[in-house]
Amino acid sequence: MKKIVIFLLVILLSGCAGKGDLKQELDAVFSADSKVQTIRRNNYSSFIDYYVPSDTGELEGTKLSSNFSYNESRFVMDINVSGIINDRYYRNLKLADEGFFDDARKVYARQSSYVDSDGSSHEYIYKVYEYDDRYLSYFASKELVFYGYATAADIVNLSSRILLMAKGATVRENDVIASYSSRNEIDYEKKQVNLFETIMPVNGNVNDFLVDREDTGASQ
Repeated sequence: MKKIVIFLLVILLSGCAGKGDLKQELDAVFSADSKVQTIRRNNYSSFIDYYVPSDTGELEGTKLSSNFSYNESRFVMDINVSGIINDRYYRNLKLADEGFFDDARKVYARQSSYVDSDGSSHEYIYKVYEYDDRYLSYFASKELVFYGYATAADIVNLSSRILLMAKGATVRENDVIASYSSRNEIDYEKKQVNLFETIMPVNGNVNDFLVDREDTGASQ
C-alpha cells in the first residue's frame, strides 16, 4: 500500500513539475530580448506582408487568414479586422480576449508587448490550454490573431514562431479599414478556425480543432 501511495505521489509531482517547466519555457520565449529584430519578410498578400520561418510550411489560405504547419502541429494567422477597426474608431476599447476555450484547462497566460521589426510596440495576450496530449494556443494583438494546435513536443517552438511571425508582419491597416469598416463580413462569434483543412471552412468554431476529442467548451 505504501509503495502505491509513493508511486501516485511521484506521478502527481511529475505532472506539476512538467507544467512548471512549460511555464518557464514559455516565459523564456516571451521574455527574450525585446530589441528590434531585423526580419526579412518573404510573403506578401492583399493586406499583409509577413515572414515565414524556413522550417514552417504554409498551407492554402485566404486574404485574411493563412494556415501553417510545424512538425506535427498546425497554426493559423488571422488579420484582426475587428481589432484594427476598433483601434481606429473606438480607442478606449481594450484588447479583445478569447472566450472559446475552457478556462479550467488554461496552463499559461501572459499579457505584455513586443517590438516589431519596424520598431513599433504592440500589446498582446497569449494563452495556452491543455487537452489530453495536445495544446491549444491563442495569441492576439490589435493587428493579428493566431490559433495553434500543438503537440507537447512542439508547443514551445510553435509559440516562438508565432511571436517571431508577429514581430515580422506588417498589416496595411488603411486597406483593411477601407475594405471592411462598412461591411458585416467578419463574424467573430463563429470563428473560422479549423487546423485540419488547408482552406478555412465557411462555417465552424474552435471545436473543429479537436477531431474525435472532447468538447473545448466553445459555443456552438
